[in-house]
Amino acid sequence: RPPHMLIQDVPVWWRFLESYGDQFLTLYYDCLLGGIPLATWEEKDPMKRMWRAATAKLADAIAELETEIWIIEVADYPGMRSVGQLFVYQTLWLEDPKIDKIERLALVASRIDTDIAAAAGKMGVLIFIMPEPTQ
Repeated sequence: RPPHMLIQDVPVWWRFLESYGDQFLTLYYDCLLGGIPLATWEEKDPMKRMWRAATAKLADAIAELETEIWIIEVADYPGMRSVGQLFVYQTLWLEDPKIDKIERLALVASRIDTDIAAAAGKMGVLIFIMPEPTQ
């Protein structure tokens, strides 16, 4: 399972990948966003690298497409926190972009409150609803 993804969100992620995963050139997990900045010489120190990793933020996934990067948050039933996390991740990505492509925000869920979906959509967030399969 993807590192650091909440266990209840993993099935939602697998359903998303089944439907959309073939669009991605590369898929990244555990990308450090933000955190305590280190000088080049400090990056060699394992304790300082651990300190940076402990203070950085981790998006659920970052997907590279032909012309875009998707910063992805996965939540079975997302709330305002999930949308806020995406905007923090985007801000941190823009401070230090690792890949020179347009970034897009994506929220992957099995269900979503209509108010959250409307607000996120108006702010340009891509929303993917991946409901549980019916038996």
